[in-house]
Amino acid sequence: MIKRFLLLGLIISLAILVIGCVPTPKAELTVLSLDPPDMNCGVVALSCTTTVTVTIVNTGSVDAGPFKVLVQADPGFAQQQGTISVSGLAAGANTTLTIALPPGGNCFNPDCSICITVDLDNEVIESNEGNNYYCETTIG
Repeated sequence: MIKRFLLLGLIISLAILVIGCVPTPKAELTVLSLDPPDMNCGVVALSCTTTVTVTIVNTGSVDAGPFKVLVQADPGFAQQQGTISVSGLAAGANTTLTIALPPGGNCFNPDCSICITVDLDNEVIESNEGNNYYCETTIG
């Protein structure tokens, strides 16, 4: 009789341990692709605009709610930057965003680095918060 109670207790403890170890499904936002930036400079100094197209993907198993994407041209220098609000992204889906950054310096001086921060304000609970920042340099 005691062996049955011990065995039953062991089974219940194991079941609780297994159930407690099942990870909670989460969204996972990251940059899928980043197109080379498009520069348009007028004749006036510091009038260059940079247009950036980026594709964001949710590789998680849960839909992501609203989030913001920060786009920066040449971070750390006299930079251009802008923010795009995304209303949400279904699990397994992607979205392509295009933003024209406000006038500023020429990003190609001589090269142009574009950095993307997905989920800028950490509004979405993700399985990996460490992969929300991506940079790519285009040789001028």
